[in-house]
Amino acid sequence: MSSLIGVVTNPHSGKNRRRGGDRKQELERAVGRHGIVRQTKDLDELREVLHEFYEAGCDHWVSDGGDGTLHWLLSVGWQVARERAHEGQPAPLPRIVPANGGSIDFVAHKAGIRGQATDALRQLAQSIERGELLPVIELDTFRMRGRSRAADGGEEQSFDRLGFASAIGGVAQRFFEKLYQHPTVDSRAIVTVLASSVGGAVLGTVPRPLQSFVPSSLREFADEIFEPTRARVELDGQRLAYEEFASLQVGSIDINLGGVVRTFRHAATPGVMHAQAISMSRWGVAANLPNIVLGTPIWGDKVYDGPARRLRALAPEGGSLDPVIDGELFFGLSELEVEAGPRLRIPAVCQAS
Repeated sequence: MSSLIGVVTNPHSGKNRRRGGDRKQELERAVGRHGIVRQTKDLDELREVLHEFYEAGCDHWVSDGGDGTLHWLLSVGWQVARERAHEGQPAPLPRIVPANGGSIDFVAHKAGIRGQATDALRQLAQSIERGELLPVIELDTFRMRGRSRAADGGEEQSFDRLGFASAIGGVAQRFFEKLYQHPTVDSRAIVTVLASSVGGAVLGTVPRPLQSFVPSSLREFADEIFEPTRARVELDGQRLAYEEFASLQVGSIDINLGGVVRTFRHAATPGVMHAQAISMSRWGVAANLPNIVLGTPIWGDKVYDGPARRLRALAPEGGSLDPVIDGELFFGLSELEVEAGPRLRIPAVCQAS
């Protein structure tokens, strides 16, 4: 049976809003008779489209959007795959193409993809025309499951997502909240947030009488971004001795965030998940900034920075965990557990030379 490409385009992604024009028509021209292009505005539409892709026999899914669009394609796609299970086994996920062209696109960069969705579609369509399948690159994912508290005080809801990198708490999680306050999320914005964070850490060493001379906005920034996250954390079934985290994060691949921050070095090895659970002062975080930015080992007495098969975190009574997964913000989890997810097959399209 001939290959068929299913394309999901997100009109709300930053790059598509900036581009303007009829994006769906542009993608249809690129894929020609070898694919189906659908524009989805919400998760219900996305679920219907992915069921349609399975019914049509699409063995390639292309995500036209940034890392957030890819996150939802994978997470909803994994739910749909389990809904279509046969004899207890989820339907296999097709080959996935994370198109480049968004703000960060760390997954596409990890896979070596440098072209935009239209470039990838033309290359895929040409390979199908020749009756060939492009070689694949395999990337690990993680699966994060948990429970989220209902805003109205009702029953907790289940939480189940696939991802590549998650800032679960502390400065890593709040970094994204500050980053998204910038009109454009790019390497310059990342550097600005990092610089402000270091400045805020230095404030903690300023004698109290002199702190009145520091702008209140910088003091507030420091207090917010360095507010620790409280949680009970287990790594591979072993409970950590500390419950206050300056930063808590996990990744299934090593990432390069905007060419500025590199992290999760252990996850560069296939099949290895990298967890970082850090308890230290804000000055300790600032002193470790070169390690955090370059991905080198983080030092400290209360630091775990290494491989893990499973991470479990439980929020304290009255508290919550608010993880960021691949740039998408989630709120109100009472507990979560992270372990290996399915391995994705990514066609080698638009490879950097």
